[in-house]
Amino acid sequence: MEHMRRRALPGGSVQVLRQTTVALSIGFAAILACMLGSIYIGFQHLELTRGAWQRDAFFREKVRSAFLMREAVRERSFHLTFATTMDDFFDRDEQRQAYDAKAVSFLLARDKLVDYHMTLAEKTAMDALLKRIGELRPSIDNAMALVVESGNNDQALHQMRVALDGQVGVIDEINDFIKVVEAESKHEAQVAAREISETQRNMLILSGCAVALAAIIGIMVILRESRNTRRLRCHRDELAALSTTDALTGIANRRRFDEFLGEEWARAMRSQRPLSLIMIDIDHFKNFNDEYGHAAGDACLSAVAKAMSGVVVRSTDLLARYGGEEFACVLPETDDVQAQRIAEKLRKAVVDLNCKHEKSSAADHVTVSIGVVTHTPQRGDELARVFERADANLYQAKEQGRNRVIA
Repeated sequence: MEHMRRRALPGGSVQVLRQTTVALSIGFAAILACMLGSIYIGFQHLELTRGAWQRDAFFREKVRSAFLMREAVRERSFHLTFATTMDDFFDRDEQRQAYDAKAVSFLLARDKLVDYHMTLAEKTAMDALLKRIGELRPSIDNAMALVVESGNNDQALHQMRVALDGQVGVIDEINDFIKVVEAESKHEAQVAAREISETQRNMLILSGCAVALAAIIGIMVILRESRNTRRLRCHRDELAALSTTDALTGIANRRRFDEFLGEEWARAMRSQRPLSLIMIDIDHFKNFNDEYGHAAGDACLSAVAKAMSGVVVRSTDLLARYGGEEFACVLPETDDVQAQRIAEKLRKAVVDLNCKHEKSSAADHVTVSIGVVTHTPQRGDELARVFERADANLYQAKEQGRNRVIA
């Protein structure tokens, strides 16, 4: 069989085919080698990169813990100061309890910070901070105790001022510690960035080689054509959707309505199932535009369409903008009772918008008049007759005072 195939091809074609096969094999082998190399480098640098990110995360947590420590010191200063403004002993004692609770918060933040890996510079700064706190804490705690016991007398106020000066010193030490942590964090982040960049660069080189080889053997051409085909298909689908969607309201337009109604009419005729048509008209919409302007009119149309869309939820039904301020709804396999119930829900949904309309004779808000018709198509029936009946019912709803459903 192979012998017959070779005889059927010219000698040059057989040679080209053989060379192409060899080239494809070499190309795919080279691509596979590049991919395996990328995987190897990825695993090789994975732990290094993960460790770099973990160190960076540790430093971020250390900065956060330091900020929590500083916030706790500030809160303690607040409770100390606030206690001096209170006349009642129990109120001052309550402030002392809050003061002590902030000390617990400070210690928790400190312990959490110590648990992280700390550099030599950070340890030195931390030791200086703890030494400063150890020197100042007794006088600060004594000031709080004196304020609680004695109130805001001169001695207590003097001790409070001294304590607050000490708190300022503690905050300054914490700020110095934060600067050290941030500097170390920045350094570690730069190291991590270099390590990650190296990994990405190595993998990018191998991936680039794979892509280049794929382009040589034509794979990139195939992928590009496939991508273009998908893109054209998506654009076509988008254009199709746009051509059947009303730009203002976002619901189906007249074109989609006509197509859908024609399809459902034929289906109803085959299945001998009822088909309901609802015609909807916003009452005195011209007066609305004249009173509030066309921009408000457009907003009203969008709001009405959105409200009615919340009623027409079955995937088999269709709500469309028929034209201007008119809407239409097609309800396949829906009898007259169900159609009237849905029409009433549509009317009420518009009423519930409570959109102001002072130039309407039906109400002081936007309303709609609705005509409903239900029909089971028979051979020889004309769809135009159904439209005429729906329009007649709509006209009757307007004649009877609007803001109502006539079926």
